[in-house]
Amino acid sequence: MPVENSLDKDLETSVAPIYEKICSYNELTDDERIIWSQFLLSQLVRTPTYMRYENIARELFGITEKPKHDRVGCRECGDLNFVANRDWCLLLAHEDDFFVRSDNPVFQTGFIELPDTCLFYPLTPKLCFVACSMPNDWDAFTNKPNETCGYQLAKGGAHFYNFHLAKAAGESLILSPKHDGIVAERMYNDILGVYPQPPFSLHVLDSNNAESAFESIRKIMSIADGTEHPCWQPMELEPFYQTNHGAGTT
Repeated sequence: MPVENSLDKDLETSVAPIYEKICSYNELTDDERIIWSQFLLSQLVRTPTYMRYENIARELFGITEKPKHDRVGCRECGDLNFVANRDWCLLLAHEDDFFVRSDNPVFQTGFIELPDTCLFYPLTPKLCFVACSMPNDWDAFTNKPNETCGYQLAKGGAHFYNFHLAKAAGESLILSPKHDGIVAERMYNDILGVYPQPPFSLHVLDSNNAESAFESIRKIMSIADGTEHPCWQPMELEPFYQTNHGAGTT
């Protein structure tokens, strides 16, 4: 597919060294932050879940014209500022714990335009990237974010995030072979894909319509999934602020 080829050549190739830089706890340049933000947002809209919701929305609203841009987006898109200019942090799992990944690899707690939204993206079984929630007076186009902090999670802490990651999956989880087994099956079978990642980017949000915009998304999801989804409540994960300028324990 042209989109996948574009993603591979134009984005994934350039993001690979950035990924390694983040995993080795090195700070990114401003340009690298934009590329990483583009990668994260592209991951949100490439999934089968998102595309199913998108197709249902097109049918419901009678949309027939084709998008002007592919799913990779562009580095000039204003949306990237809503990720690049947040504070970032890294969560390190306890030595006995791990992070899962799903077929909806980025967990986004709300509309990208809202300050209290945050994004979670497991990088490895031991490391999870977070674009943090911000104060209400945050300006995505002028803010200069803090340096990226690292937080060592207490034992069991990673599974707190895994619950939400698994719940927001489409149909599958990705685990390291050494973490798979009876315990993982018991932990995730009942919650896997119960409430898939909402397609927030189907709406461009202004400051006055967050509630109605999400209600529209909830209805689209409910029709597509053949169930009546409740209101979206990421609860404990929102807001998630960077709490200091150095590594800590949480």
